[in-house]
Amino acid sequence: MKLSNTKVLAFSAGKIPPALCTTSGSTHKLKAPAINTPQDDPPTSDDTSDESSDDSESTNQSQPEAGAGQMDEEDEDAMVMVKIQKNSNGSRHRMKAGDFEADSKDILVTATSIFCCLIVTRVPFPDTIAVETMLGKEAWHEACQMKGIDVKLTPLAVKMLLKRTSHVRGELKTKMRSLTRSFFGFRSSDLREVIRDNRDLAESLKDGSSFVFKDWTAKTGIYKTELLQDGINVMWFANRSDEGIVHNKYFNPMPIKVIALTLTAIECCIDEWLQGIKEDIKFTAATYGSVYQTHLSSLQRFDERTAPYKLLERICDNLHDVARFHAGVETLTKVSDGSRISDEAFEDAIREHQLQEEDGNEDRPS
Repeated sequence: MKLSNTKVLAFSAGKIPPALCTTSGSTHKLKAPAINTPQDDPPTSDDTSDESSDDSESTNQSQPEAGAGQMDEEDEDAMVMVKIQKNSNGSRHRMKAGDFEADSKDILVTATSIFCCLIVTRVPFPDTIAVETMLGKEAWHEACQMKGIDVKLTPLAVKMLLKRTSHVRGELKTKMRSLTRSFFGFRSSDLREVIRDNRDLAESLKDGSSFVFKDWTAKTGIYKTELLQDGINVMWFANRSDEGIVHNKYFNPMPIKVIALTLTAIECCIDEWLQGIKEDIKFTAATYGSVYQTHLSSLQRFDERTAPYKLLERICDNLHDVARFHAGVETLTKVSDGSRISDEAFEDAIREHQLQEEDGNEDRPS
């Protein structure tokens, strides 16, 4: 199908044209099959529970409004068909991003990435579905602008986007778990001494949120812990193609909500060692939404108290710059300074030219 410059596509699996399914001369409409969210790299078996449990929590909340999936006849005519495949037994399989036409799939993948950025930088623990839906619409609109295609956002697409809210939190928790364990030195053992050390360490790190300091024993270097930087690096700035680089405008400077979310994930990982033996604790909104708000409030108070010195602003700028460096991207200022020719070089060129003229005048016959 050849489209004009202003391609208008309707992204929908909510209705299948009657012409595709007839029985005994009469037409009937099929219900859209359920949708699976796009899959990321599979987590390790030890970490699967974090993402799956949090996803189930949001699934019950993230339902489209009744009647929102109805389409008029014009929408049906302009609809891009979904490539529904059948299994060997004739049943339809659960849908995923790959089941949609190329243009619609491209928009969905891009919008999903943008939506995850909006969640972590604006509302990591949304209070209502309306807030999530608003961010989903914004992400979809921006994805359409980036690709130069106008694809209609439907309830099914919204549902796929909203499922990513809890998933992105679970992904962060999964990545922070091993980082936190090695950074603070928690050990797995059945020895009473080791169990006691783990418990004492976890309690000391939790006391006054000592883990946010660079030196958690002396409590110096607030919000300068290297673990915070490591978490941001691996989650959003792993390489040049990661979200922190591709959608850099959301992370420059580093939002304090990203800092608060990362600190909350670290605290959840520390909580898993409070009994001395590692246990699985779900990183859910019900349990850690209030913990996030506490970290966010502390960051805001820190910013207010140190406003004349702009300490938090400097911390945010540094977190972003170091993360970009970790991803293999030099900042523009550094590239510019490195390639800039100095004034001294110009002066040397002038002196060189003057010497050449003097030597030429001496060689000329009088």
